[in-house]
Amino acid sequence: MDDILEKCIRLQQRILALQREIKRLYEEFEEQGRTEVQAHGFSWEKELLLHVYHVTPEEMKSINYTSKFDLPAELNHLDNTNLSIKTSCHTDSVCMADCLRLFDIVSSSEPFHLTVVHYIQDDKRNVKKISSITEVNLTNACPLLFGTLTRTQIEELDKTVKEVPQKRKPTEEEYAKMYSLKNELQTSSGALRLDIKCNSQQSRLQCSFHHFQSFLEKNPSLVVAKSVTNEFRGGKISNELHSSRRVFKPKV
Repeated sequence: MDDILEKCIRLQQRILALQREIKRLYEEFEEQGRTEVQAHGFSWEKELLLHVYHVTPEEMKSINYTSKFDLPAELNHLDNTNLSIKTSCHTDSVCMADCLRLFDIVSSSEPFHLTVVHYIQDDKRNVKKISSITEVNLTNACPLLFGTLTRTQIEELDKTVKEVPQKRKPTEEEYAKMYSLKNELQTSSGALRLDIKCNSQQSRLQCSFHHFQSFLEKNPSLVVAKSVTNEFRGGKISNELHSSRRVFKPKV
């Protein structure tokens, strides 16, 4: 009996060691993906956190890549609100990532702001140059963003998308089912577009602004601050970053 117990303990220890190694490799993979695909966004994000929202280097270490917010309210020393930071080359487009997560955030009364860095790509010099920085208050903005859509409706679409196994292209029937439901729900949405990401690499539901400037013009009271330079809310970030245009592999 003692031998069996000892073997169980050793096996449990090996399992814990493997779990730690898997976690380490996963974090390493995430950081590599962030560096290679979103290096410019991460650099401006880091500068905003340090030089505008006054996050300390030690506090930066406590913010994980997969955290709910790019900046949790307790670390925002400027105005104590949860913050998401996005970058975009297109003045009207802002990708907002996971649809259900955003729906939950803007459905709560928890303070939530979005800061967007828009930039111009200079292919001759291989640099990205800031064209504007905007912070907008999206607290309780669910009706503005999602219109009359309910969480149950979004869950249904999310489930339909995820029924397609990852790493496999959807069949014609699966494609028709997803987009038929998506098109139906889109008519009830607000400022956000529902974005299906389903191909041989992924199966997920995201959302995005496709008329961001129009949204700002229609809701001027939500604009916290806006700048057309690299100076923003009393701080300053790099005006240009050496970075070539983002190139993605074709998705099938």
